[in-house]
Amino acid sequence: MDTHDVAMVLSKTQLFGALDAQSCSELAGRACVRAYGKDEVIFTQDQDAGRHLYVVAEGSVRLLIRSLQGDAVELARRWPPDVFGELALLDGGSRSASAEAAEPTTLIAVSRGELLRFMRSHEGVLDALLRSLGDLVRRANEQSTDLVFLPLAARVAKKLLELAPSSRSIPGNARQPGITQADLAQMVGGARQTVNQVLRAFERREWIRVSPRAIEVLDMDQLQREAEG
Repeated sequence: MDTHDVAMVLSKTQLFGALDAQSCSELAGRACVRAYGKDEVIFTQDQDAGRHLYVVAEGSVRLLIRSLQGDAVELARRWPPDVFGELALLDGGSRSASAEAAEPTTLIAVSRGELLRFMRSHEGVLDALLRSLGDLVRRANEQSTDLVFLPLAARVAKKLLELAPSSRSIPGNARQPGITQADLAQMVGGARQTVNQVLRAFERREWIRVSPRAIEVLDMDQLQREAEG
C-alpha cells in the first residue's frame, strides 16, 4: 500500500474521518503498514505495551482474552476499516486483550505519539476517540450482562444477528464468511460441543444453514425473538 492508499483507508474510519485530505495524507505518511499471516499474534494481553493503534486495511482481526488455563473468549471481530487497540494508548499501559489475525491481514499502525499529536491539533479526532472508548465500555458491560443473564441459545442467536451484515440485498438470507463454529463458541463463552447443539437446533427450525466454513442466516426475525428470550 502506498501513502495514498493508506490515506484512503484512514479517511473511511470513524476516528479519522473528520480529517481533511491534507491532514489525512500527513498522518498516512507517518503511519506504517504491517502484514500478518492467519493466526499470527499482533499483540498479547498483559504483556505488550500499547504503543500503536491499528486500522484494519484488509482481512480481519479477532480480539480475545485468555485465562491462565488457556481458555479463550473472543470479545470482538474487526474488519476493514475498523480501528482497535485504542484503549492502551491513553496511558501506554499493557494491552487488556490479545489481538490475532483471523486470516491473512494488512494493518495500518499509528504510533501513540503521533495520535496524541493529532488529538492536540484536531479536536475531531479527540471527540471520535472519546466516542470509541465509550462504545468499548458499553460493549464490555453488555457482554458481561449477557454472560450472566442470557442462556446460551439466546447468546448464540444474538451473536449471529450481530455478525450478519446489515444489507438485505440477498432476499431471505445473509452470509457471514469466515466465522466457524469454533469461533462462535469463543465469542459466546460456550463449549464448542454445546454451541454446536444449539446451532443444529436452529438449523432444524430452518433459522440458519450450517456448512463447515460458514453460517448462513435464513430467518432473522426468529433469531431476534430467541435473542430477546
